[in-house]
Amino acid sequence: MSLEQPPPGHRASDNDRERAAAVVQEAHSDGRLDFEEFDERLTQIYTAKTQLELRNATADLVPVAHGNSAALTLRAKHSAQKREGAWTVPEQLTAIAEHSQVKLDFTDALVQWSVIHVDAHAKHSSVVMVIPEGWSVDIDQVDMVHSTAKNKAGPPKAGGVRLRVTGQARHGSIVIRHPRKRHWWWPWYRK
Repeated sequence: MSLEQPPPGHRASDNDRERAAAVVQEAHSDGRLDFEEFDERLTQIYTAKTQLELRNATADLVPVAHGNSAALTLRAKHSAQKREGAWTVPEQLTAIAEHSQVKLDFTDALVQWSVIHVDAHAKHSSVVMVIPEGWSVDIDQVDMVHSTAKNKAGPPKAGGVRLRVTGQARHGSIVIRHPRKRHWWWPWYRK
């Protein structure tokens, strides 16, 4: 989820409002907002027309990150690591996978940075990044040996987050894609 300051004219979507409401609901459940403030903020969010109005309604409620919010390292050896749902994205991430999989799902995450750097290392493994529509992706600095690096994302939009991926893949894969669309005949289809 990205609630950074957008240009004033960017219209808010229903998904933007839902993500902002989730931040307010979390603040209420943590005790940072009483019931009256909670009700006021939800009213502001559901009547907001622009992303700037959403940002103003949640600016002081950004979840406090535990540890260093500027960097995160995920290691998986013969196992799997995931970050999905509402998590706070640091400016720099390192994903190290050895005979395993690391999945970074940014679609519902809180993103405060205009550029996110991911240093991915896949040895007989895969590193998968699921990004929202409109992000730009740079995977030109990935070193590969008997591996693949695929950018399946659509075209970027102006003002979107830039995902810079570096690192190396040895007999593995690094994939950047959008969430998969659910089909009515397969209701349990996951991202």
